[in-house]
Amino acid sequence: MVRYISLLLFISLAFWSCEEEPEPIPEDCAGVPGGNNICGCTDSIAINFNSDATYDDESCEYDTTPPTVIITSPQDGSIVSDSIEITCMSTDNEGIANVELWVNGVSTGVTDSIEPYSLKWITSGIEHGNYTIIVRAYDLSGNATDSSPIILTVSNLSDYHLFTATFNGEFDSDATSFIFISDSDGNILADTSFIGDASFDLVADRTANVPPEKINITTVGKLFGNFKIATNMGVNKGSNWTWYNPYYETEVIGESYYTFTNIPGDLYRVILSSKGRNNRPYINDYDTYALNHNKNNEDVVVLGLMNDGTALYKIIEGVSVGETHTLDFSEFLQAEQRIINNLTGIDCNWLGHSGFSIEDSHLGENGYRLSNGSGEGIAWTAGQNFIANYPLSFTKFTTSITVGQYNIPGEKSWYQKTFGEMPESVRLIDGDINVINSDIDNFEMEISGSEPDQWSMELVDSTTAIEWDIYVNLNTTSGMIPYFPSSVNTVYPEINRDLFVINKVSLQDFLCAENQEEWHELYFNTDGYYGDFCSERRDMTYLLE
Repeated sequence: MVRYISLLLFISLAFWSCEEEPEPIPEDCAGVPGGNNICGCTDSIAINFNSDATYDDESCEYDTTPPTVIITSPQDGSIVSDSIEITCMSTDNEGIANVELWVNGVSTGVTDSIEPYSLKWITSGIEHGNYTIIVRAYDLSGNATDSSPIILTVSNLSDYHLFTATFNGEFDSDATSFIFISDSDGNILADTSFIGDASFDLVADRTANVPPEKINITTVGKLFGNFKIATNMGVNKGSNWTWYNPYYETEVIGESYYTFTNIPGDLYRVILSSKGRNNRPYINDYDTYALNHNKNNEDVVVLGLMNDGTALYKIIEGVSVGETHTLDFSEFLQAEQRIINNLTGIDCNWLGHSGFSIEDSHLGENGYRLSNGSGEGIAWTAGQNFIANYPLSFTKFTTSITVGQYNIPGEKSWYQKTFGEMPESVRLIDGDINVINSDIDNFEMEISGSEPDQWSMELVDSTTAIEWDIYVNLNTTSGMIPYFPSSVNTVYPEINRDLFVINKVSLQDFLCAENQEEWHELYFNTDGYYGDFCSERRDMTYLLE
């Protein structure tokens, strides 16, 4: 039995040792037996990139040739402003991915990937000056090249826009007028001339330095045949003003005539008043007194000023030139009276008091004169309070009050002008001005107080009697007056800057504004007389010796 089992085992082993060995499993290109990898370059930036490859066989070939790029516009050294298009040409052996704008070594983030390449650079928010510009080109392989740099000068129009001016009847329409802009050193930044009404922008030379933020604006022209020269100093660059001239020249068309009866023994004098015209005679009962008229069929106010400070009045309706009226004082009415308290502590000097129809402007041409002007007991009391008499029918007034030594060299005076209702009192402006230097090329003032909105100078050429009004921002207390451009002297050779001298200086406070900027905004953007939109002003004036 044992021999039998051993024999079988021997036969089995002999049979097994004679079988063939199995075939080996083939490998793919990645060396994976039985794998199905596709070998090739799997780097997408390689020039032989195979998108079907699943195994990188290190066969990638790369583009190392950089692109070329040239800025084609604008030209090197150009002056640019606002928004500008920078164009370029770029080429590459494989293709351009995009181009990018760099300014002063910093990327702007502005790119373009489609020909023709154009890059928008917005300069409106950056400072004036020179900037180095390059365009960086990127090819499809990530290679980059910078263009040759160009230098551009940013000079935005807004930086050089000085002023916008509109004139509506400001000057005579048959005479040449001028407006010019200057800096604090008197240098002319821009100027132009015009005849009649006009509107334009004044722009500085863009090849020069950026103008200062504060500028001086001067206008020169004629009004009713007389020179009118005015300068506003310390104005914000870029302002937009419109000059509305509310004044008009009136013409006397004739006279009406008046005689008087039953004249009171204590009558001081009479004020005969039509709109914009008046006569203040000391009357008797045998003479005839004339009153000028600008038009027919208008009311006449006759005010009898009494020696005790009271007044009688009569209103004659619908008077025309050529008429004669006999007035009986026994038919006159008692005038209303307002005592305007003088809180200044300074002696009275003048009271200008006029009444107006409700529908009329406060222009003097519409007013009826109601005051003598001066005189203790007539215009003010012994206690130095002002006396204002008026007919009951008047509710709208212009009241001008002066205290101090008006128009006396070396002295100061104070002025208050109220529009609308009569004031209950008069007080001084909280402010003072002292002249340290009156040289027009080196003026210097000392200004104090909380109320002034601006200060001003009145200049006079004594050889021609031409006046020049200069209004100054409170931030400017020293400097020089502007020079006139040659164009002004060509048309008006009689205007000679060097012959002007400072005659008087003043402070102004407008109750309708907090400062000069607000006053300018209101005054140059409102059509009409300033008394119709500003209820009161206070001044202080010093007349130089």
